[in-house]
Amino acid sequence: MRKRILGTILAAALVVTSAVSVFAAGSRTTQVTLVGESAASYQVSEGTAENFASTQAVAPQVVEQILQVNEGTLTLPTLVQQLKDVIANPTEGQTELNMTAEEVDALTQEVEGKSMVTQFFDLIPVNGGVQTEDGKYIATISVPSLTEAMTNVKILHFSTERLVWEIIDPTDVNYTNKQITAEFQDLSPVTVIADVDESKAAGTDTTGTGIAPKTGVDSAWGVYAAGAVVLLGAAGAMFVIGRKRA
Repeated sequence: MRKRILGTILAAALVVTSAVSVFAAGSRTTQVTLVGESAASYQVSEGTAENFASTQAVAPQVVEQILQVNEGTLTLPTLVQQLKDVIANPTEGQTELNMTAEEVDALTQEVEGKSMVTQFFDLIPVNGGVQTEDGKYIATISVPSLTEAMTNVKILHFSTERLVWEIIDPTDVNYTNKQITAEFQDLSPVTVIADVDESKAAGTDTTGTGIAPKTGVDSAWGVYAAGAVVLLGAAGAMFVIGRKRA
């Protein structure tokens, strides 16, 4: 009997562990990977202050904004508005961006209405990367959160080298394989953005907070609760049996 109860406890533990694995595997930036030739030619890293160290050295305010977007405390429209304020009223100590007011206005139009498919992540070349004939880097990334509900897919990139924000049009968006290919003049923090058809994207956060489509974390609590009930029940049964035998 004790073996059966122990088996029940182990099974319940496995259920809970499996639930944690399933619901942790969402569409966050850490899920972005490199594919094909790009896998050996680039490195993708989660958007953290440590990983953005090279950008931090030349544009600390930009890194702060990026991290706030990733945390969900700053939206892309607000970030762009802050760029306008910096361009219009530069102050001492702020990062001097090489952008005109017209370029920021164009960026505003590109970002308007779009949602973030990924958080910001760092993309850097390894051993020179893969370059086109005109010297641009070409990279293909796998984005598990990409769906056909997302159209007009773009890449928002901050150039650490040129100190500009820019929108990059992918050369290919493969919905079947969930892959995006794009060419970059230089590489540093990037995020994938797109227009989202809400009628086709149930459970998708379209607020532009930096959060990709929801991963089902909320519904996971039901699984955890069920697992906990099984564990408590099994433990209680073992306790009662132990008491009786004593």
